[in-house]
Amino acid sequence: MLHELEVDETAVGDRLDVFLEARLPGCSRSLVARCIKQDLCTVTPGKAKPGYRLRGGEAVAIEVPDIEPLEAVPEDIPLAVLHEDDELLVVNKAPGMVVHPAIGHHKGTLLNAVLGRYDGSSSTVRPGLIHRLDADTSGVIAIARTPEALTWFQDAFRERRVVKRYLALAHGRPREDVFEHKGWIGRHYKDFRKRGVQPDNTPGAKDAHTGFVRRATFDGFSALECRLHTGRTHQIRVHLADLGHAILADGVYGRSVRWPLQGPIHLRRQGLHAWRLELPRRDGSTLQVTAPIPDDLQIVLGDTQLEPLTD
Repeated sequence: MLHELEVDETAVGDRLDVFLEARLPGCSRSLVARCIKQDLCTVTPGKAKPGYRLRGGEAVAIEVPDIEPLEAVPEDIPLAVLHEDDELLVVNKAPGMVVHPAIGHHKGTLLNAVLGRYDGSSSTVRPGLIHRLDADTSGVIAIARTPEALTWFQDAFRERRVVKRYLALAHGRPREDVFEHKGWIGRHYKDFRKRGVQPDNTPGAKDAHTGFVRRATFDGFSALECRLHTGRTHQIRVHLADLGHAILADGVYGRSVRWPLQGPIHLRRQGLHAWRLELPRRDGSTLQVTAPIPDDLQIVLGDTQLEPLTD
């Protein structure tokens, strides 16, 4: 999980590793050193070295590993359930909810909530996340309720037998009503927090394919239906930014963490929603689940009502 911290006056003179150990409970100095060695930490301005002495005002970013599911603590957190049976739970994740516990973020996650829902239930062996969503992306996410189901659905995702449709609110108006992007995606060469489009077959990069349909056009932005043919990290955000149509309020790949900067309507998280998920079932049937457009995005859309396309 990515953590972004600002060095205040109380930390002036501290070593970077000591600062991070204190600010991220459960994150040891040895883990900090390993993350730094793997280029998963930046200090701006400054140097990402364990012994770097902080001067105050620096922006520190570090990406640390997730916690194993068995270490997560069950919590009584309400979930918006879209579907539930003996092997599968599908929920409508709220924007801002982190999916998986990580160092420095042990509680309040989707997995904590799922474990709390089935705490003490003999019918559940070990809930497992089949796929992921960014914290600020709302919408459909599926959780397996048994190890067998987890393996089945993960295979379905890997073999691209799952249909994933997203709603994106993106800057500008694309020239075409229907278009696609097939640029390979890998880590950004300057910023570990970001991904970027890279030449095909670049070492470390992976092929990526996203289809887009323009569903509505507004003053300064468009509503796009996105279909993921692959499932790379930040795929829709990266592809749209590369096309010149960054997602609204995307502070990493777009122009600002808030949209618009002036005016009565404000979007304070990236305008991306996991809209519809079609999953193959072990009995040969298909489960189709749609998450309603959340209020913050619908306010931006105004009176325009949209539903995912059926084709």
